[in-house]
Amino acid sequence: MNLQQLQYFRKLAETKNFTAAADSVSVTQPALSKAISNLEAELNVPLFERNGRNNIEITSFGKVFLKHTNLALIEIEKGINELKNMLNPDEAIISIASTHCIGTYFMPFIISDFLNCYPDTKFQFNHESTQEILRDLKHGKINLGFYDSIADIHNHPEIESIPVKKEEYVLIVPKNHHLSSETEVSLKDLKDESFIVFYEGNKDKKLSYSEFINYAPKISIHPNEASMLGGLVTAGAGIAIVPNTPFINTNTLSIVKISDNIGYKTIYMGWAKDSYMSVSTKKFRDYAKSLNKI
Repeated sequence: MNLQQLQYFRKLAETKNFTAAADSVSVTQPALSKAISNLEAELNVPLFERNGRNNIEITSFGKVFLKHTNLALIEIEKGINELKNMLNPDEAIISIASTHCIGTYFMPFIISDFLNCYPDTKFQFNHESTQEILRDLKHGKINLGFYDSIADIHNHPEIESIPVKKEEYVLIVPKNHHLSSETEVSLKDLKDESFIVFYEGNKDKKLSYSEFINYAPKISIHPNEASMLGGLVTAGAGIAIVPNTPFINTNTLSIVKISDNIGYKTIYMGWAKDSYMSVSTKKFRDYAKSLNKI
């Protein structure tokens, strides 16, 4: 058994077609077929069943072996990337993922400030759900993750997670709203208001106003883009409780403090405990740690 056979097996399981798999890994179809036959002979089980001339279906044996093959190839790919980073530490790319909301208002500032100090740093940045971030940290696909929910972090003992930013919740209303001139309000004063609540589809936990308000609030809109929320409030579609960030446009919106103690939004940074970390990634991680004012 060799690495090439495992790569061929994974690709064939993905495409379920000998021609497509052979084209994808740049080998002839007979060479691919022979490699799979040799692998099946070594394992002494059928991994695929023919379904026509070129199409195949993976067997129950194949499904079991595929799970372990994926894990093995992920570890090998991680090792290759780590060696590349060790050989060329100055060329290492910092791979980061955050939830969409955090990526909209927090990450641009922290990355921009870091680049002011280390202008040659290269970043790869994606928006993902919290579960996707934790999974990608575990599998070594990203170096660092930023998220605001650690409810399931106990299921990921291989990930170190620390708070890096705490933000106060405030109320935002349009300038012509009757509360716009207030400096502070109580939640009970908002009982008759319509709210706008941001959430990222069904991937991340949406802000549950029931945690703040002991009555059922009227929710007018559920935008699935964080950037839409301010515009909807400005247009008079409703009011919103949001973290107090520099992205709030005070030219069109009024920020009103909330007298009730409703806690804070906390941003966490996570990384895989045992993974290799390039010099650049360590510098960025330490920089993010220094933001911790909690």
